[in-house]
Amino acid sequence: MPKKRAFVRYSKQGKIVPGSLILTAGSFPQGPSTWNEVPADLCCTTSIYPPNPGSYTATVRDQYEGAVSALRFAEAAKEFIKTQGYNYKDVLLSTDVCSDDVNAVESVGNLGQTSAQQSGFLGPFFGAGLAGYPHTGVLGLQAWASHITANGALFLINTPHIGISQAGNVGRMWRKGKTQAESLTDNTCGAVATAATWVIGSAVAPVYNTGVFANNDQHFKLSSILFANRATILASYNFVATPSLYGASMKYCTEQIRIAGDTFLTGASGIIAANVGANVDVFYCSGTFINADDGYNAYVDVNSFKKYNSTDSPVWTDLTVQFQSIL
Repeated sequence: MPKKRAFVRYSKQGKIVPGSLILTAGSFPQGPSTWNEVPADLCCTTSIYPPNPGSYTATVRDQYEGAVSALRFAEAAKEFIKTQGYNYKDVLLSTDVCSDDVNAVESVGNLGQTSAQQSGFLGPFFGAGLAGYPHTGVLGLQAWASHITANGALFLINTPHIGISQAGNVGRMWRKGKTQAESLTDNTCGAVATAATWVIGSAVAPVYNTGVFANNDQHFKLSSILFANRATILASYNFVATPSLYGASMKYCTEQIRIAGDTFLTGASGIIAANVGANVDVFYCSGTFINADDGYNAYVDVNSFKKYNSTDSPVWTDLTVQFQSIL
């Protein structure tokens, strides 16, 4: 019996038509002008979307100079880890990215924008929650590491997210199923915007499990992180008082949450032998995941790429320059 092939229909605007994926044992009769064949190994070869226009990339890089497509980031991570002596299929991934549905793995007709290329790694283990902060903490690190395969390695991607629309609105995006007008008020990341709004409006530090923080642990943690930066937020990023500061405030607050997550993960109680095992290679990347409007490819901005092993001296090896050189 002939092997089935996958085809998907594209609109005149170059976007995939939701629900149009079909499987057939022969050539599709309507030809390649309306239907395109999906590569057999989608997760390792391409994105489901056409490449973003250069103008969109320029808009994103105006905010994040080193941003590359999420597809290229995933390709590079696999290529780079191979140079470190591992087949990516033996590497267990943990993704510390916000639980927002737009950060799921991309698939035809769905919401996710994480490149399907990342599915080449084992997992992922989900180590984050709202805003991408590693809320699963020490126990989460121990659980993830305990799942490592024989002769394998670990890889953790720590990336809070922020939307940037094609129109250039930072902290906004045009989500699937929403109107373009609604994209002007979309908060991406909504958890960051909510925590920042609370911090701007409160002169008293958040108190655990009281008021809005009752049964709301992650909101408490994010607000605590941002409250430590309240003076700066009020002085330069108070978007409640000055709505035009919204984009700059979202970028600043997202970065503070990334730094807090990075500080924990690379600190004395994070990725250490007691949590990930002795003489285990742990690859670690910290950056920002940048959501695009529906139908376009997301981006990743890389701040650091490192390797940890408790028997190395020093235990952390900075590989950032080498990794960024292949992006």
